[in-house]
Amino acid sequence: MLDTATVTSGSAFQERLDEGRLRAVQIRVFVLCMLVTMLDGIDNQSIGVVAPLMSKDLGLDKTALGSIFSVTQIGATVGALLFGVVGDRFGRKTAIMICVSVMTVFTLLTAVVPTFELLMISRFFAGLGLAGVFSSALAITSEFAPGRLRGTMVSIVYAGYPAGAALGGIMAAAILTSHDWRTVLYIAALMGAITLILVVGWLPESIRYLISKGGRSANLDRLLGQLDLDRSALAEPKNEAAAPTSERAGGFWSVFRNDLAPLTVLLCIINLFISATTKIMVVWFPTILTEHGLTVSQAALAQAAFNIGCLAIMMIAGWLVDRFGSLRIVAPALALGGVCVAALGVAGSSLPMVMIAAALIGVFVGTGAAGAQAMATRLFPVSSRSTGVGWCTSSGRFGQMLSPMLIGIVLAGGTNIAYVFTGLAFAPWLAAAFAVAFVVVARRKGRKGF
Repeated sequence: MLDTATVTSGSAFQERLDEGRLRAVQIRVFVLCMLVTMLDGIDNQSIGVVAPLMSKDLGLDKTALGSIFSVTQIGATVGALLFGVVGDRFGRKTAIMICVSVMTVFTLLTAVVPTFELLMISRFFAGLGLAGVFSSALAITSEFAPGRLRGTMVSIVYAGYPAGAALGGIMAAAILTSHDWRTVLYIAALMGAITLILVVGWLPESIRYLISKGGRSANLDRLLGQLDLDRSALAEPKNEAAAPTSERAGGFWSVFRNDLAPLTVLLCIINLFISATTKIMVVWFPTILTEHGLTVSQAALAQAAFNIGCLAIMMIAGWLVDRFGSLRIVAPALALGGVCVAALGVAGSSLPMVMIAAALIGVFVGTGAAGAQAMATRLFPVSSRSTGVGWCTSSGRFGQMLSPMLIGIVLAGGTNIAYVFTGLAFAPWLAAAFAVAFVVVARRKGRKGF
């Protein structure tokens, strides 16, 4: 073990990491973490595609099917919080391995359980593992990234979710041409098992996590060698104060202590409104379009435009935040996203107009979503970073669980489509307002990087 009096917050290590070029071990971490986040998208899209076939085979009505979707989101909400704490206390890699294992086992069980009750249990635990990976995957990504690329790499890893969703949809469509719905879930579980093997064998633990826990000599020496650094990178400058005790002690409520409390609340609210918007665009958007004049194939094209816009911008959103700051990127993007959502209400049944608006919603709201993750990894200290990102992810999942139900109630009342989209536009507008408030509060508290 290293002397904890010598190794404190790891800021000297971060300075050396920032100065160096990108190494093979860092690229390996980023690729593996993106594969992990892709699993969530693959599962969500796959289960959405096979749901009608599964319900017919198991004799489930629409209410039962809705319950299955809801219980998955409940599991995701709990998992994001639970495994955020696990990642801070027992290591990022440990949390990721547990989450991928849980997801793999219960995705497989989803394909074989014979009753509705067991299906509900399997989907709850699948959601638990799927969302749980995000907090530790984003935390370890930020801790291996040089400061100049931190937001960029976090947003690329976060883009694994929409990339996985796109892959899951294509994969499910191809498999269902010659196999039954269970095969889609078998393949998804197999992909989880392969990813788990890669994580166990190739994903290192975060050096900054190891430093915060006092250091493990063998692991640190190996990782320092791969980063072309030596032990001098771990020594704190003489004028560097030790990290405050409140930042060293992780825990479920650690992100609500001292000056972190208002910033954590604001970031959770931002994630809730962003995720509420994206979930409606995935779940209800095609249905709304088909009920107002577009064909199913046209609605599918419009949703594809949204997904493509979202995925494309997420790959560079973090770089934009790194380059220009949160206030100049996240808040304006979300505000413009709200304008485009409202524009859907006046686009009518014009496919070109609908596709343009949908693509722009993907671009602007996707920028806000990836930018919010970059903000989270900058805000929280190493000792509670996974917990903090977990709180943000959990808030987003709660928004994903709540918003489809609210829109369903509104649509059942026969509300005009223009009013529906105008009302939905307030979600990104409110997220933009809270993003501005977050930056103002952060700067007043002396927080840099926003």
